[in-house]
Formats: sequence, structure tokens, C-alpha cells
Amino acid sequence: MSKQLWCIRHGTAVHNVMAKDIGDKAYTDYTDTPLVEKGQNEATELGKTWTELKNIEIVYVSPLTRTLQTATNIFKNSGKKFVAIDELMEYPQGVHFCNKRKNKSELMKLFPHVDFSLIQEKSQYWNDTVFESVDDLKQRIQLFKDYVKETKQNNISVVAHSSFLKQFLYDELGDVHQGLRHCYPYDYKL
Repeated sequence: MSKQLWCIRHGTAVHNVMAKDIGDKAYTDYTDTPLVEKGQNEATELGKTWTELKNIEIVYVSPLTRTLQTATNIFKNSGKKFVAIDELMEYPQGVHFCNKRKNKSELMKLFPHVDFSLIQEKSQYWNDTVFESVDDLKQRIQLFKDYVKETKQNNISVVAHSSFLKQFLYDELGDVHQGLRHCYPYDYKL
């Protein structure tokens, strides 16, 4: 049986806003960027208007603050299970500190409603000085797909990031400065 995935890019975050003013420094000068008020509102609005939300059986989410905040606001009071998975983190891992996640123990305190059992204390994909390759990203995507294929749920939400999702959905990154829409559910069959 095929799996129905609804892939959602996080709401507008600090680095998305700051990039307009300071360029690439927005990606290197801020670590694990949170949502700005606009991003919080985008996620809350999707949670109120998205008709497929009621059919979602489980939410897989990148363990970066902006995606955890987005998923929390979309699925607020829905009773859905949230599972954090490192493979969903933004590309590239490395050098762009806005994509470096907090330690698991800190995330568990900030988001106690999320299941962090599938991640380690520190990300296995992060490197302070070297960008991850596209082949490394493709390997992360394949690991995630393999994991999902083995799960019992068939209606799944994936809350992740623009570059990750473009490669996942369309098998190409394209222009990394042309992001997917924030808080919009892209449908994908696996």
C-alpha cells in the first residue's frame, strides 16, 4: 500500500528575514534559528484551514527549532504523535549554523510533547567546517524513505525545510535561493 505524505516547509524564520538584509551571514551568524512572528502565524493559520490535517496519523519533524515550532503550531491540540528525525534536517548540514540543531537534552526540555528517541544527543550529520554533499543529502533522504516504508501509518505529515524538501519531492535542489512556500502542504506518494 502506498503512503500519502504531506510535506510542509517550516514557517518564516529569523535567517529567512535576515538574509534580505545581511545576505549569507544570516546562515552563518545565527544557530538553530527560530520562527519570527510571521512564521508562527503562518503555521497557526495552516492548522486552522488545512482540511487534510484530520487524516494525518503521525508527524515526522526535523529537530531544528523552526520546524518543531511549526509542527507544534499546525497540530496544536490535535493529539497527533510527533517524532523527530535527524535525516529531515536542512541541507546543507555543516557551516550554515542556522541548520545546526540543539542537543537532544535541550530539545526534550523545550518540546516535551515530541518523541526524540530516534536521535542522538548530537547530530551525526553536522560538521562545523565542511558542507555536506548532495550525495550525502540523497543518502539521508533514502534512509528516511526506507524508514517510512516500514511504518504502519499511511497518512503522514513531514515538517522539514526547503532545500531538503525540493530534493525529496523533485529529486533536484534547483536554485537554493528560490525556496518552497512556507507552511504549504505539498503532497507526495511513496
